[in-house]
Amino acid sequence: MLAVHRPYEDEPEEGYDELRVIAEELWSIENNISLANMDWEEFVDAADDDGVFRGF
Repeated sequence: MLAVHRPYEDEPEEGYDELRVIAEELWSIENNISLANMDWEEFVDAADDDGVFRGF
């Protein structure tokens, strides 16, 4: 699956960021970003060498 991050209103609009994610972990990204527990960059940094987020 492909997760897409849209810049927040106070961020300069430079397009969208994309992150490949397995379906079983998509909830983790949505929940944690929605609740402001984690930032997008934390998920990007946790992606494997092939660029796919498979969880922590």
